[in-house]
Amino acid sequence: MSKRTVQASTGASANEKSVSLVAREPLTPAERQREMAEYLGEMILELRNLARSVKLYTVMVPLEYAYYEAFSVANRIEVPEDELERIKRLSQASADNHDNSDA
Repeated sequence: MSKRTVQASTGASANEKSVSLVAREPLTPAERQREMAEYLGEMILELRNLARSVKLYTVMVPLEYAYYEAFSVANRIEVPEDELERIKRLSQASADNHDNSDA
């Protein structure tokens, strides 16, 4: 399959990222959400820029908000479960020390 055929079948333009045909593990729902949010953010940003270029400010502003929302989902940081447990233990120890100092 030629590069041109791959681009045509995926809808990608010539100056976009190249398509990888390497098999990989299926995405988790969270990874899939992040990838979709990143893609939507890029599309929304393009629409926002188009609206700004012709001074459609009433269209541009909601697109700006939508972009920020998509960006925040695409770049969300998840704290590992074991780190959450450690923080809970530290918080409990701190609360216990505070209770003992009041007595």
